Amino acid sequence: MPYYAVASGRSTGVYDNWEDCKDQVHGYSHNKFKKFDTPDQAWDFVDQHSSNAGQSFNTNSKAIACREHEILLHPRYFGPQLLDTVKQKLYTEVEGTCTGKYGFVVAVTTIDNIGAGIIQPGQGFVVYPVKYKAIVFRPFKGEVLDAIVTQVNKVGMFAEIGPLSCFISHHSIPEDMQFCPNVNPACYKSKEEDVVIQADDEIRLKIVGTRVDATGIFAIGTLMDDYLGNRIFNIIVLQGI
Repeated sequence: MPYYAVASGRSTGVYDNWEDCKDQVHGYSHNKFKKFDTPDQAWDFVDQHSSNAGQSFNTNSKAIACREHEILLHPRYFGPQLLDTVKQKLYTEVEGTCTGKYGFVVAVTTIDNIGAGIIQPGQGFVVYPVKYKAIVFRPFKGEVLDAIVTQVNKVGMFAEIGPLSCFISHHSIPEDMQFCPNVNPACYKSKEEDVVIQADDEIRLKIVGTRVDATGIFAIGTLMDDYLGNRIFNIIVLQGI
């Protein structure tokens, strides 16, 4: 089966047929795509050639992935509602999960095929192979994303970008912002005290690295660039208030 990697198009991602790939790149200026024999090769191409860097979470980290999953069913589910049961179990088992290669599964968008059930010898259970498409969230190095601060301490701060956890070291926070442990809540505050970052604040950060394993992704971020940091303060600056 061929896999079509779209690194620049209406929706970046990996597709298992030309028609879906064509929908993303046809008429799209400066599109970038390529056909591969395996999904791993296709995702490597997306990683290396994606034009996502420097854009926002709402437009780039979300991609379309073609995936496969096996649904294990007990015989008590056999009946006229069998296919509906398979679909519901697919949503339950894959949405919200994460793999290092594909990222976080945000939502299943299409169920392309439910294969014939395979009886498990000696068990009575049946496995149904399912092919589906899903929106996945996978961060890229260099992306600028919006996040919510969850914890602040002397070594830096932790933030959440949807399902993704990100750490920002105090070395990656502007020098004019100092940690203030004796206030409640603890925060980082500029010398002029006009910029404050504390837990529950919305910030804008840049991804400088990711750690990927088989079951998850963890990100490292920085605030050391223009228009990063506390979002409310940046909006005020941009509007000239």
